[in-house]
Amino acid sequence: MKRKIMALVLTASMVLTLAACGSSGNSGTAKTTAAAVSEAKEETQATEESGKEESKTQTQEAATEGASYTINVASTFAPEGPVHQVMEEFKTNVETASGGRIQVIIHPSGALGGAREVSEGVHAGTIEMGALGCEDFEYYAPEYSILEAPYLFRDMNHFKDFLSTHGDQIFSEVQEKSGIITSAWFYRGARMITANKEIVEPADLKGLKFRLPSIPVRVSVFEAFGASPTIVDFSELYMALKTGTVDAQENPPETIYSYKYYEAQKYLILSSHIFTLARYITSEAWFETLTAEDQALISQAWADAQAKVTEEYPNPDETYVEKCRQEGMEVITPNNEAFIELAAPVVQEYNDANWKPGLLELVNSIK
Repeated sequence: MKRKIMALVLTASMVLTLAACGSSGNSGTAKTTAAAVSEAKEETQATEESGKEESKTQTQEAATEGASYTINVASTFAPEGPVHQVMEEFKTNVETASGGRIQVIIHPSGALGGAREVSEGVHAGTIEMGALGCEDFEYYAPEYSILEAPYLFRDMNHFKDFLSTHGDQIFSEVQEKSGIITSAWFYRGARMITANKEIVEPADLKGLKFRLPSIPVRVSVFEAFGASPTIVDFSELYMALKTGTVDAQENPPETIYSYKYYEAQKYLILSSHIFTLARYITSEAWFETLTAEDQALISQAWADAQAKVTEEYPNPDETYVEKCRQEGMEVITPNNEAFIELAAPVVQEYNDANWKPGLLELVNSIK
C-alpha cells in the first residue's frame, strides 16, 4: 500500500511539473504527461503482482521447511476398497503439501499387528498412526463400546446421523482416556453373516461355531441367538473357515470380498446387525511433538481424504454385496425382527451395567 501511494505521489508531481513546462501549448508535452501516468500505473501494478508472487512463494517454502520424517500408518484393513483408499489419498495429500518432506508408509492387512497391537502402539507413541474400527474403545474406554452392540441402529443413515451429531464428542472423550486421536472416520459398512447354510431365523444359528472378536456385548447377543461363539483372531479367520474350525462369521461385505471369504462360505446373510466405521487414528504423544504448521497440514490432509472418498462411496455395501454375489455367494434376507427381539434385552442389560449413562438415549434420540 505504501508503494502504491508513493507511486501516485510521484505521478502527480510529474504531471504538475510537465504542466508548468507545457504552458506554451506544445502537444508533445501532453503526450509525455500521459505516458508518464501510464508508466507509473504499470509500475504500481507490477509491484503489486511481484508482492503477491513473493507471498505465494513464501507460503510454499513454509510448507516444505523443517525436519523431514516418516509417518507409519498401521492398518488392520486389506489394501483394497474405499477404506484403504482414504489412506492412499491421505498419503498423496501429505506428501504433496509438504513437498515430499513428510513421507507416509501404509502397512495394510495387519502387517504391524492386529487391532490390539496397533492401538497399543499408537497409545504408546511407537506407531504414529493406525486404521482400525472401535476395538480400542474396549481396551481403554469400555463405557463407550456401545457402538459394538448388535441391532443398535435402524439403518446406515441412523448410524451416520448419530456420528455426525455426537461422534466428535465421543471421540474426544475416548481420547482423554486413551491418548488416541480420531483424525478421520469412514463408513465401512454393515456387518453381515456368512455361513454354509441358510440363516433366516435365530434358530438357524443354533449350535453353529460362530467366529466373533473378543467383544463381550457381541458374544452375549450371539449366545442369545443360540450360536456357539468362538474367538478367533482376525488374521486366522480365513483358514478357520476353510478348515471348518468355525462354521460362520460376520463382517462388512467389503471385508468379506477383500479377504475372499466367499471361497469358504456359500451364503451371505443381510443381517446388517452392526453398522461400522473405519477410524484413522493418531498418537497424541507423537502429534504433540510436531509444529503447529505440520499439525494443521496433517489434519487437513485427513479431512480432504475423508471427504473425497465418502463422496465416491456413500454406501460401500451396495458395491460389495454385488461383488460377493458375482463371486458365487447366495444372498439371503433374514427375519431381522426376530433377531432384534432377542438382542434388545441383552443390549439393555449392557447399557445398565457397563456403558456411560445417556449414550443409549442419545442413539434413540436420532430420528
